Amino acid sequence: MRANGAGARNGGFTLLETMVAGTIMALFLGTLFALNSTSMQTLRAAREFTCASQVLQQRIEAMRIANWHQVTDADWLQNNLLNSDAPGASLLTSASETLTLVPYGSDSTGNTQITRSNGNASIVNRNSQLLAESAVKVIWSVSYIGAPNGQPYSRQIVAILAKGGVAR
Repeated sequence: MRANGAGARNGGFTLLETMVAGTIMALFLGTLFALNSTSMQTLRAAREFTCASQVLQQRIEAMRIANWHQVTDADWLQNNLLNSDAPGASLLTSASETLTLVPYGSDSTGNTQITRSNGNASIVNRNSQLLAESAVKVIWSVSYIGAPNGQPYSRQIVAILAKGGVAR
């Protein structure tokens, strides 16, 4: 048995051991907070991406419900589809939309293009001959500023709409 004398240890931690343990704990917590921040940015980006996709899907569905005269009329599209934000678009920062109608399956040239930004829709190009076409290619895109770091993003959907529906 050993007597408790000089040079014997009393079972406590030295200052150096405590400092090493504190440093390891600080590194662990710093890494944990950085991981949490990155995860939150990823979740925000995913939410914005999903929101943009939902806006595009709602816009295309609204066009599919319209009749052929409405789909090919730039004024009707501007005043009825692009006159207000799509539900959920308010979650996107600085959102702008662009709708482009291009003749599909014909030799015709020219397109109709309508943009919406800052709450206002305007006709950029107008092709008044789209009514005579048998099909149009619809290209709808939404651009926004998103996470991470306020970068610009853009989502796009393309659909072919036929006069009289798909079966004809």
